[in-house]
Amino acid sequence: MQLLVLAALSLVLMFLFAILVAFMGVYTPPVEWNRYLTFLAVNQLLVFGLPSVIVAALYYRDDMRGYLRLDFSGRRWLLALAGVVVMLLLVPLTDWLSVWNDGWHWSGAWERVEMELRKMGAESQTTVENCLRECHPLLSLLCMALVPALCEELFFRAGIQNLLQRWFKNVHVAVWVTAALFSLAHGEVFAFLPRFLLGALLGYLYVGGGSLAVNVLTHFVNNAIVVLLYTLATPESGFDPAAPLAIGWAVTLACSLAAVLLMVSTFGKGLKISK
Repeated sequence: MQLLVLAALSLVLMFLFAILVAFMGVYTPPVEWNRYLTFLAVNQLLVFGLPSVIVAALYYRDDMRGYLRLDFSGRRWLLALAGVVVMLLLVPLTDWLSVWNDGWHWSGAWERVEMELRKMGAESQTTVENCLRECHPLLSLLCMALVPALCEELFFRAGIQNLLQRWFKNVHVAVWVTAALFSLAHGEVFAFLPRFLLGALLGYLYVGGGSLAVNVLTHFVNNAIVVLLYTLATPESGFDPAAPLAIGWAVTLACSLAAVLLMVSTFGKGLKISK
């Protein structure tokens, strides 16, 4: 029931916001990019952040901090830094998955669907690049890194994953199902796997770290790196942030093993307690 309420609130607010931006012509050319970026952040707050807080207030009013895992003590921030390191160690694997996923091709009747999906992805990428090129870097970090990190973690980990874990009574099922939903929600089929891996990592960090701070900081750093890379990539620099890193398999394997070891040694106790 709580999952249905969460999903319904999100969909209703998404619909109402879509009507609002259509009426105001926010996305109609010529686009005022600072305004566009601000509305993207508001969209995140309404569609992901607000429904999660409403569900927590409705069903867990007496223990909202515990339900949402709003523990911001000093040790939690150390765990958050460990989560960031794990995420960075997984960058080579994520890059490898990105290249592999992008190489998927559909045939037959699905070929046209693939073309449309790739076209939509390219248009979305162009929009992001325009935002980062035209807007102030601090506004970009706020609207494209911090706000999504906070709101998506509230919705997917504190909301969906939390409720699925209580429903299935199984941490791993909750983590991986939520990771799939998290990746699908971004709407890029040919970038599904890297986001799926990131979603699973964030899921286990939420369980093992015991605090939303761990997730928000890790998610924010991941987003901020992308924002900064695209901000620094000017036409004159010749640098392409979307280009594969082309890291060798030996380095990829070593970094992935180091990430697993750090994850187990730092967050393993929290995972055992949550089983």
